[in-house]
Order: sequence, then structure tokens, then C-alpha cells
Amino acid sequence: MWPLNLLKRRHWIFLGACVLFLLSYFGFISWGKVAQALERLADQPAVRERFATPIGRGEAIVTSFMFVLLTPLAIAAGAGIIAFLGAIGAGILRAVLPLRDVPDWIFLGVAYVGVFIGLWLLRGLWIGPAYEFIGLIAKAILIAAGPA
Repeated sequence: MWPLNLLKRRHWIFLGACVLFLLSYFGFISWGKVAQALERLADQPAVRERFATPIGRGEAIVTSFMFVLLTPLAIAAGAGIIAFLGAIGAGILRAVLPLRDVPDWIFLGVAYVGVFIGLWLLRGLWIGPAYEFIGLIAKAILIAAGPA
């Protein structure tokens, strides 16, 4: 029996990531497009002067390390906030509307649609700081990964 038949999906994903890493390490795959995108993000006016101090490289290394370390927690917190807002919206809809036979998942779906419409309508408030933050992280990664 072939031993690769026993692998589960997570094993295949890990094997694929390892192959991609090795191909990238030996130069068979280029990260040129990723580097260009990072440089374009880091070339924002609000980000250009950041990390220009004498200890800028150390600060960039710490910033990029903390970004990689804390990103899963931030994603979980953001998903928790969206779930909380959806549950509140579904509860309000359940209390206000006289539809007793409708399943809860319909109210929850309507509440999530409302949350995402609200985020879309208020995108002017959060999209600018989000681009600035992404540019800051891109600049930190470029400085930290650059030549010593």
C-alpha cells in the first residue's frame, strides 16, 4: 500500500507548504510580485518616515515579529466582535418582529447582512487607517528582511 494514501487533508496542506518553501528557498519560485506589492504599500506618505531613526531596523524587526505573532489573536477578536454584533442584532430582530415560527438562523443571517452593510457604509472611517497600518507593517517587513 502506498503510504501517501493514508495522509489526511492537513497533512497534504503541510506537505504542499513545505514543497513551496523549498522551491522558494532554492530559487525556483520568485517572490518578486510580493516584494513589489510590499514596496507599493510601504510607499504611502504617512509611512515613509517611519523607522528612520537609528534604531529603526530593530523597531522594524520587533514590529514585524509582533505582527506575525499577534495576527491570529486579532483575527479571532475581530470575528468574535462580528459574531457578538450579529447575535445582538438577531436577538433584537427576534424580539421586535412577530414571526415566531422562523428559525433563528434566518434572523442571524439578516443580522449579519446588516452588520456587513453597516461596515460597508462606514468604510470611510476605517479604510484609511487600515491602509496606513498595512503600509506600516509592509515597511517593517521590508526593513527587517532587507540586508543587514
